[in-house]
Amino acid sequence: MTDNTTEDDIVENRSEIALVIDAKDTNPNGDPLTADNEPRIDPNTGQCIVTDVRLKRYIRDQIDDDGDAILIKNPDNGVYTREKMYEALYEELNGDPADLDDDEVVEGFLGAATDVRYFGATISVDTDLSGRLPDQFQGPVQFGHGRSYHKVDRNTESKELATVIANNEDSKQGTFATDHRIEYGVIGFGGRINENGANTTHLTKADVERLDTLIWRSLKNQTITRSKVGQQPRLYLRVEYGPDAFEIGRLDDRIDVDPETTVSEMRSVTDYQLDVRRLIAALDEHSDRIETVYLTADTAVEFKLPNGNSGGRDDFRDVLVDALGEKTVEMYDVYKRYTNE
Repeated sequence: MTDNTTEDDIVENRSEIALVIDAKDTNPNGDPLTADNEPRIDPNTGQCIVTDVRLKRYIRDQIDDDGDAILIKNPDNGVYTREKMYEALYEELNGDPADLDDDEVVEGFLGAATDVRYFGATISVDTDLSGRLPDQFQGPVQFGHGRSYHKVDRNTESKELATVIANNEDSKQGTFATDHRIEYGVIGFGGRINENGANTTHLTKADVERLDTLIWRSLKNQTITRSKVGQQPRLYLRVEYGPDAFEIGRLDDRIDVDPETTVSEMRSVTDYQLDVRRLIAALDEHSDRIETVYLTADTAVEFKLPNGNSGGRDDFRDVLVDALGEKTVEMYDVYKRYTNE
């Protein structure tokens, strides 16, 4: 269980997140309402869509793999009921809940349920523990739907591929499952960490620093099923503002893929540049409201920078430093930060 927090530990400043991933020969987020769990595609623009629920699932599973308790758990060997989740969290409370007052129960619950501190939860099961908790915790960390920066093409080879699945052990004749994937997509997510919601779930500054590694590691470690292999995080940027509740808004919309004329031919991160000129301009314009920019990026990414320049992540960092100041920009190694937590 996480140690009890003090008011000084709780997040006080708002943050915004811009995350860019790519997806190759994969189904980033199937739609269960379609016959074959087809990728979610905007019918008007042809863009690939990945829901916030899918991204949060990766993050929750990574928290679980890290050895911390979560409330919203994947089914394991049958239906993992909400009652079982609460029973597991009983183990994390500091003492018998019957001996604690309601404030201590809430504090202990939030200290145990790491995912609730991030994303909130609806407390809907009638157990001794849930009866002493609020009906709902509003999560301070929220993401919009991820959306590709371009129209995606379906992978016709995978679409034609059929896998024979035996109906039972004695049957040699099976059914056919159609495999739907996209050929390639560069997908951007926008997120926000709200300081007001942090008070409700006791989200700490350490939790937010951990999120800077969780998102990246979850996309590396949790995209392991056959339909999800082929996704990689390419850019993560978190902008922490001053204590005046200001935000630029939808930072991911200020990133582009260049050149757009080759999107139908893109199959690799080497086929384009991430155009961050509008993002840099927005950060520069509001530099007096920004306390810190936390940045990590894949070394394979090439960025399109102001004044017709281009370069790798170090060059991107240098441009941000020129705009915001040396002390404002922190570029970090995800795994060094994680192992030093």
